[in-house]
Amino acid sequence: MKRLALIGVSLLLFIWYAPVFASTWHHIPTSVQLPPDSLIQRIICFKFKANTSPKAIEQHMREFAQLKDSIPHILTYRAGFTVPAELSAKGDYDVMHYCTYRNEEAVKQYAVHPAHQRFIGRNRASWEKVLVINSTFRP
Repeated sequence: MKRLALIGVSLLLFIWYAPVFASTWHHIPTSVQLPPDSLIQRIICFKFKANTSPKAIEQHMREFAQLKDSIPHILTYRAGFTVPAELSAKGDYDVMHYCTYRNEEAVKQYAVHPAHQRFIGRNRASWEKVLVINSTFRP
């Protein structure tokens, strides 16, 4: 009975406030409008599976670095191994790659580029998890 009452109250609140929210929904952008002189910084974090060999990690690092030469949409590239925040515990991720792109279209072209797809196919088995963070910045 309590559950039914909660559902009823939720439905009433939704009906009551729906016109208020609906009037602002059209203002939510579907794509971020970037200032003309801004770039996109993408940070890709990888956590390797516990049984990943040093040779597989070297392959991952080398092949990701080679993407810069194969994919013209990558303007700059840097990478490194993570350092835990507490400096005494193991971090959530093992390596981070930093790539800079001119705009959203360049990021989309990078994602489907055959060299990027080959990299994924050759290295995916050694990844436990991947985190991708995008941000804008002005040079």
